[in-house]
Amino acid sequence: MIWSYLRCPRWLVGMLLVGALGSAQANDAAQRYGCERPIRLAWLLNSMVYRDGQGFDPGLVAEFRQRTGCQFDAQIVPRGEVWKRLAEGTLDMLPSGIPNNERQRFSYFVPTIYYRNKLIVRAELAPKISRFADFQAIPELRLGVIPGYWRGPYFEGGVRMLAGMGRVHAFASDAERYAALRRNEVQALISHDINLAQLIPAEERLDFRILDLNPGPSLGAGLMLSRRSFNSAQAAEWLRLIEAMRLDGSLAGLVRTHMPAHLEQEFLRTGYRYDVSKRSGTP
Repeated sequence: MIWSYLRCPRWLVGMLLVGALGSAQANDAAQRYGCERPIRLAWLLNSMVYRDGQGFDPGLVAEFRQRTGCQFDAQIVPRGEVWKRLAEGTLDMLPSGIPNNERQRFSYFVPTIYYRNKLIVRAELAPKISRFADFQAIPELRLGVIPGYWRGPYFEGGVRMLAGMGRVHAFASDAERYAALRRNEVQALISHDINLAQLIPAEERLDFRILDLNPGPSLGAGLMLSRRSFNSAQAAEWLRLIEAMRLDGSLAGLVRTHMPAHLEQEFLRTGYRYDVSKRSGTP
């Protein structure tokens, strides 16, 4: 008799079981990926991966949200603050960071795409420059940089030398330094085709040249995960997720959606077999 009062309808039991299973799965995913709370994520103002809420990085994070169930607290963070906040643990993730030895002391790195930093110069200078050392050898030339921007081992030493000679001008954003290039306040930037195409008016682009001088591989860019926010097992889960996206073609699909077609292979390959015949060109 007591049981007759306590019996639940089968549909209600089913709903309770499904709810319990879903909750358990959500908790498991949160522990696996380290997202028991929303992940504090930074957008960098780099038109190659993020521009006005669109681009490769927002597409990538939308895919993460769908596959993991994690929530993200995304905000725009100045480049100069990103690395400090990752080190402190007040920022959890950067979608498209570039690692170096210092950064990997306080963050895990999971590569997603590859790209090549190039020297953007005024057209009349291009015939004089086949190596970055050629630019360094012309004393009146100035380089525009953004503090906190890692240019890779080929360029970094030369940039430090130029800075020691007072030939480096720092700017807060790509928009500012490209404006300085147009005004001839600086004569070169270490940047990329995409940035030039988005920040130089079409009628002026033939006034500049893109020189791919680096003889080495492309730079890997990808997730930078604060070691204060994630442990090694969770970083490994993010690596497995990215590799699954690489294998099922969805990572390549994001590149095709958000990158120019002629640059697709640059962003998907490490660059070890990069064709040296393509080192220079016009926009």
